[in-house]
Amino acid sequence: MKKFAFPRSARLRLRKNFDFVFNKGKKTHTRDLALWSALPEDGGTGDGRKRMGLVLSRKVGGAVRRNRLKRLLREAFRLSKDGLKDGAEIIVYPKQGCGINNLLQARAALAAAWSRAKIRNADK
Repeated sequence: MKKFAFPRSARLRLRKNFDFVFNKGKKTHTRDLALWSALPEDGGTGDGRKRMGLVLSRKVGGAVRRNRLKRLLREAFRLSKDGLKDGAEIIVYPKQGCGINNLLQARAALAAAWSRAKIRNADK
């Protein structure tokens, strides 16, 4: 079960980490998500950890909707992070009117955003 854990080290938590990804990372849009991503070649940590941070606005919905969306996106990341390049740091921002309602949709939305940002292992 260790492979599927979502430890604290897999989260972007500090303001300096968020600022780095926002300032140095590349921004990508999909229908439901905006995504900022930084790889080690961009000056990221380079220690092989894949980390994700979430930013949600009240425009997405009330507290219940925002918390459910955060849980879905965290779980989708946890299950799919092996498909990311080593050292990838991402920030996910669901847009207003985001249509993610279940885990399958969350995984599909993240996969589409990762492909578009070219941070998946298969992308060269």
